[in-house]
Amino acid sequence: MRCSATMRFTWFLVATLVGCDTFSGQQASGSADEPEASTASYRAGNPAGYPVQLVDAAGTRHTFEAAPRRIISLVPSATEALLAMALANQVVGRTDYDRMPELTGLPSVGGGLQPNLEILVSLDLDLVIRFAGDSDLATAERLTELGIPHFAVQPDGIEDVLTIIGDLGRIMGASDAADVMLRDIRDTLDDVVRRVAELPEPRVVYLLGGDPPWVAGPGTYIDELITVAGGKNVFADLDPLYAPVSMEALLDRDLDLILLSEGLTPPSPLAHVPSAVLPASVEIPGPGLGRAARDIARLIHPGAFEAGPR
Repeated sequence: MRCSATMRFTWFLVATLVGCDTFSGQQASGSADEPEASTASYRAGNPAGYPVQLVDAAGTRHTFEAAPRRIISLVPSATEALLAMALANQVVGRTDYDRMPELTGLPSVGGGLQPNLEILVSLDLDLVIRFAGDSDLATAERLTELGIPHFAVQPDGIEDVLTIIGDLGRIMGASDAADVMLRDIRDTLDDVVRRVAELPEPRVVYLLGGDPPWVAGPGTYIDELITVAGGKNVFADLDPLYAPVSMEALLDRDLDLILLSEGLTPPSPLAHVPSAVLPASVEIPGPGLGRAARDIARLIHPGAFEAGPR
């Protein structure tokens, strides 16, 4: 089932703007310096590779003594990573934004923020993967009160995504699968960087939807993809990570190329600027980020890919 442009835009804001909050460095029940009361601990004869100790994006230290058997991810990009590691059997619930065939029929807890806790509790979970940040502290606090372990992630930029994949692999006892995925991503990113290294940097904007349209600022996943792909994000001086901008601001940026989310069209005042539509998968900061960089690079520098691998 294909998501509408409005639903994807809503998900993208959820997936990215939660990372704009500041962090206290701890959750309600612990920090990196003090073990959390609800730290995940599954005693199964101390299987190989365990215990695993990790500090999550909220600064909380976790100890995993075995792989969680029943898990839900409230972060769609993390959900994709779990599925890519062949861990669908351990995923027992989903959010409204998770429409992967492997999850068809699983109960939904609603959104990634403020999920339906009654449904979530009914799933008898070993672990919840949640968004870090102050946008939904109530859920984190309630999970701790209920004794449900929760691990916070923050997929802001490329390195964050790579860290999340590696952490999930270690938590789930699937480090080999995670390592294969990470090598593939890094190899693809390196290939893209090599292909565009000597080429000019066109001035690019990525319109994410909304009215007025939202754009990506410096240090964001989209901004980093544009840079890897050999372009120059014209809103690299934006203060927030993501923000809506006026048509006047867009017209003042001397654009060479407009990149658009799937299902969108360029605003009529910008019809004179070349534009291209990208697949919705580009906006998911997960295991497909190498392909996302290549998709963007093919539009910015199509000639760099005509000769095959370098």
